[in-house]
Amino acid sequence: MDLEKLLLQLIEQKYKEVQKKQKSGIFEKILHFEGNAIGQIGEKFVKEVFKALNLPLDELPGDIIHDEFDLLSNGKKIEVKTARKGLNNNTFQFNGINPKYNYDYIILLGITTQSVHYYIVDKKQDYYYNHTLRKEYIKVNGKDKQLVMMNPGNQVNLKLTLNLKDLKPIANFANELYAIFTSI
Repeated sequence: MDLEKLLLQLIEQKYKEVQKKQKSGIFEKILHFEGNAIGQIGEKFVKEVFKALNLPLDELPGDIIHDEFDLLSNGKKIEVKTARKGLNNNTFQFNGINPKYNYDYIILLGITTQSVHYYIVDKKQDYYYNHTLRKEYIKVNGKDKQLVMMNPGNQVNLKLTLNLKDLKPIANFANELYAIFTSI
């Protein structure tokens, strides 16, 4: 039995299945990146939007390696989470959310092959822990969305799964950022 040939056949079969589900669009290259690269793209995108809007971005001292947030604006700590749409449904899985970190905002970017969407979470207003249920929640559009473990037993890094309809079209992103970060 040629094991490599068998594996190749299975890969080709899965590739054809996946290709049928994928739609082409202006952002279709996002499908070829792994999670860290998608995160880097999202973080760079938000930085560039801040610059284009002349919103303050605080420089971090060179010896500080931040791991609790991605950006700093007027002392406000901002975490950026970027996800691409799943193949089988209209959901985005935002990974690596740690509620114990002391950031002020989480900017969620959801990318499809055809569009980009967002939601800005104000951690002070939108995040809460239900002690009775021992569960973490974020309010999105007034609805409780539970943060769950990324992996069994990993209670540090959580994930938030949102539907496309939970996110906002990117068209108002700049206006919302400007409203938030010029009022602080």
